[in-house]
Amino acid sequence: MRFRKFSIPLLVLFCVFLSFVTNGQSRRIYKGQYHKGKSQPSISLKKISKNELLSIFGTVGYATYYGDLCDGIDCFKFRPQIGAGALLRTNYLGKRLNIRGDVRFFKLYSDDYYKYRNLNFRSTNWEFILSGQFDFYPYEKMMRRRPRINPYIYAGIGLMTFDPWGQFPDGKWHQLRQLETEHTKYGNVAFLYTAGFGLKFRYSYKWSFMVEGGYRYTTTDHIDDVSIQDYPDASSFNNSIAGQMSNKSTNFPYNGSDAQTPQDYRGNPKNKDGYFIFSAGVVYHFTKNHKPKFKGNDQLLRK
Repeated sequence: MRFRKFSIPLLVLFCVFLSFVTNGQSRRIYKGQYHKGKSQPSISLKKISKNELLSIFGTVGYATYYGDLCDGIDCFKFRPQIGAGALLRTNYLGKRLNIRGDVRFFKLYSDDYYKYRNLNFRSTNWEFILSGQFDFYPYEKMMRRRPRINPYIYAGIGLMTFDPWGQFPDGKWHQLRQLETEHTKYGNVAFLYTAGFGLKFRYSYKWSFMVEGGYRYTTTDHIDDVSIQDYPDASSFNNSIAGQMSNKSTNFPYNGSDAQTPQDYRGNPKNKDGYFIFSAGVVYHFTKNHKPKFKGNDQLLRK
């Protein structure tokens, strides 16, 4: 348990150390400081390609839910996700900080960690995020001075949509929000804030690769349609399906081994739901600096 608690920070530190070692070896043949060059111009549509101000990326990977229906490592039930976005660099923010926008489609799912409670959900979702990305190594216009591996961190805010569905005892899935299984009305859009860590791998002037992972903190406790602690009274529902979806513990035999979950325990309203996103992708840089400036024996001096 202690190793699991510190495994993520240790992994981040190892990745940073690896990037420093790799980049240090690649720069042994070039002595001196980073190439300073001229200050970067302000944003201009005509100069975006020339000064490499804009990059776009596409990613694929997995998403996993974290909330009332799971506990610890049991939460890692991965579902597919696909995303795209753009990075904007300006001289106002320096050579390390970028403005970033993401849009992503993803799925979430969980059955119940406590079998006697017998709840579950699945949901298709969208997220829209605006964030800042800080690169550990500064941007360099000369290709030979760019690091092979550049770690980065990001943090931002955004919105997500969610639409929980639950499985009826007969196997059919029903949309839970309209059933109001807790006699609570809620919307399908929530505010979120996020933070994460990633690595960029240099390939060429126009292309690079990325891997990253991050957590989304949301302002809703209804991604899974489970929030309140006590079950509503079955007689309070006009819809029989809503009543059965609200309390499915009677549909599962209780053998006494699930003592951590009392019969009248449904959710935990003190904690909000969230989810992890793990991605790998490719980045395209809008640039005109992709040809050697010199030929022959001077190719080492190309940008």
